[in-house]
Amino acid sequence: MRCHPLSHFPKCRIPTLRHLSRAFRVRRPRPYSIPLSSAAVLPLATSTATTGLFKVLRLPLPMLGPEHTRKTILIWGGSSSCGAAAVQLAVAAGYTVATTAGSPNHHFVKSIGATHIFDHKSLTVIHDILVVLQTGNRVFDCIGEASTQKACAEIAHKVGSGKFACLLPAFPNDYGVESVFVNGLDVGLVDLDIGDAVWRKYVPEALAVEKYLAKPDPEVLEGGLERVQDGIDILRKGVSAKKIMIEFSKKA
Repeated sequence: MRCHPLSHFPKCRIPTLRHLSRAFRVRRPRPYSIPLSSAAVLPLATSTATTGLFKVLRLPLPMLGPEHTRKTILIWGGSSSCGAAAVQLAVAAGYTVATTAGSPNHHFVKSIGATHIFDHKSLTVIHDILVVLQTGNRVFDCIGEASTQKACAEIAHKVGSGKFACLLPAFPNDYGVESVFVNGLDVGLVDLDIGDAVWRKYVPEALAVEKYLAKPDPEVLEGGLERVQDGIDILRKGVSAKKIMIEFSKKA
């Protein structure tokens, strides 16, 4: 569980207060069909996935009826909240998605659009992934641990890509591949064109026709601040295919 004040990002040249005022640009109404707890899954995951896909990796912007690019992208960690958003957005950009997930979550990642699914615990996972990738295919590490960065660096290197997107700052790798840290605050706050295309146009339209789903489902802990430590303990044990939520008020 991480919290980064906006002012802690040294590369951000826009003052914090202006950042906060621009945040209103990416506010979207919640469809009545989506419970508040499910809608809460979307903001950070969507913005982070958007930054990785459309700013760092420069995929075409998402559309309801995209033209297929005949390209494949690897989303490492498709059952995480960011991974689930990235899988859906990559499909909406016209890409075929290869992803990793534990075997209990294979059906889940398939249901949100993944075509090729690999067990991240398999000893042959890197070899198996490389079978379906081609030269120049993109790689997005939606986990960010040292082991996943190492795997993604090797895969990116072997498909001839000089970089991959990653949720956490880079660990050293032996492949000369750049791990680009994804700042989920950029979209809509700095890169307004990308934020507008995703948050103001695609997301509302796609939610309305269920082309974009608020996934993974939330696990709601009632009781407000007193349950925060319980949520942290759950996260430390390992969470996949669900998002931990703390409910402060049933009226919120």
